[in-house]
Amino acid sequence: MNRLQRSSINMLSSAAGYVVPMLVNLVTTPLLLHALGDVGFGLQSLVAVVAGYMMLMDMGLDLPITKLLAEDRARQDAHAENHLLSTTLQLYTVIGLAGMVVIVAMSAWLAQSVFQIPADLIDQAVLVFRLAGIGFLGSVGLSWGRAVAMGLQRFDLTYSVSVVLSTAGTLIGLGAVYAGYGVVGYVLIRTIFTILAGPIYFLLARRLLPSFRFQLGIDRATLRRVSGYLGYGTFNRITSSLVSRLDQTLIGIWLGVAAAGIYAVPFMLVSSLGYMLAYMLGFIFPMVSELQSLGQMDRLRDIFLRASQFIAALAGLIFIPLFMLGEPFLVIWTPTIAGQATGVLRLLAVAGYVGTLTATLTNSVVVGLGKMRQFTIYSTIRAVALGSFCFVFIRMLGLEGAGWALLVTCIVDVVYFVIVLHHYLHIALWQLLRVAYLKPMLLGIGFAGVVLLLRPFATSWLGLGVVGVVLGLVYLVAGFATGVFGETEKRAIVGLFQAVRKMG
Repeated sequence: MNRLQRSSINMLSSAAGYVVPMLVNLVTTPLLLHALGDVGFGLQSLVAVVAGYMMLMDMGLDLPITKLLAEDRARQDAHAENHLLSTTLQLYTVIGLAGMVVIVAMSAWLAQSVFQIPADLIDQAVLVFRLAGIGFLGSVGLSWGRAVAMGLQRFDLTYSVSVVLSTAGTLIGLGAVYAGYGVVGYVLIRTIFTILAGPIYFLLARRLLPSFRFQLGIDRATLRRVSGYLGYGTFNRITSSLVSRLDQTLIGIWLGVAAAGIYAVPFMLVSSLGYMLAYMLGFIFPMVSELQSLGQMDRLRDIFLRASQFIAALAGLIFIPLFMLGEPFLVIWTPTIAGQATGVLRLLAVAGYVGTLTATLTNSVVVGLGKMRQFTIYSTIRAVALGSFCFVFIRMLGLEGAGWALLVTCIVDVVYFVIVLHHYLHIALWQLLRVAYLKPMLLGIGFAGVVLLLRPFATSWLGLGVVGVVLGLVYLVAGFATGVFGETEKRAIVGLFQAVRKMG
């Protein structure tokens, strides 16, 4: 399989890995809201918040696993692969057990003293937070497995596991809610499927790497290899864990659990789309490591420019309709909270668009080049800015303050983007704007006009679906006609079909 075919499959797999769970969430969210109520829905949304804070304990191990495994594969060093996977798996196990103990021990305090939870739900909240601790143990296994699959550039397997487990957990969990087990039953089912991820990924690693044999004990040489990442990775995890969910945490503390649930709906929608775009080009990270080890920096710059145009085009296709059709979509999807969530959705959509253009590829390149110190400086500054803006804007503006905080923080992303272009890729900003961003942005302006014309028809699921299909076709046809999509995309599609046919 050549590089273009492999990249095409990785992009499609990454997109599917986020699109399918997102569609499942679109269907199940209004059902969960109806069955659990605003408070119950908000409570289950805080599970990810609580577990997310403990992710600081993993020290950012996923990054060196992906980078070093890609390098080991390029050098065909099976001995190094074995030690890397065995050592990091044991480290992740210790981290998962420690995090589980911490969360379980803090459950009563979180339910009784931190979040504004009604008295009649305190006991259920304690159980939910304890389950979050057990789920954290499963999530570290998920992190290890994803990092391994990404290092092998097998994104198809990575997201196949994610899609199946996430979809099954959500649907069966919803069944548990309607069977009368409430929010505890829903979180329990989701936790069980999260725990299954670790063993499944371990078996896949054995299959993909026939020479892999788990070795008990920590290999010192491997520790030295990853040690350069652990200090920065730990710091990155601390800052990101403390701040990434700060918006929802402050809303839960200041405005109540119900408000946190309302905010979770537009946040889930925008973040799912943003992560989908980011992970569609996630293969750039291991590819950068591979090209750097082979000294092919000119090839890397060429790939970056092409990928920048592609991601800019996709960002316009997704975030422009989301901004302009967000209100009618929420009215149809979640009518009980649409009035409170629309303003936040629009702000998050703009922030998602800017962040996609400036940070999506940039982060993959910087980490792939091994510039962890520079990445840590950026992420720390961004975390401090976001945390400060959250404290200020949420207090002043409520729910919409969280959206403003994320949008204003994009200033940090823009500055970081310009620095990386100049210092590490040696690409002039004007060159990138002219070669990669000009056509997609002009296409986006015209596309916004078409969306505005069709907006009156998006008043039902049928109308919204027809409008979505028409907009997609118009955008793709205009994209190929104006050169936004070109021969590379055509060859990628052909290569994808050829690769899939061979696998079949």
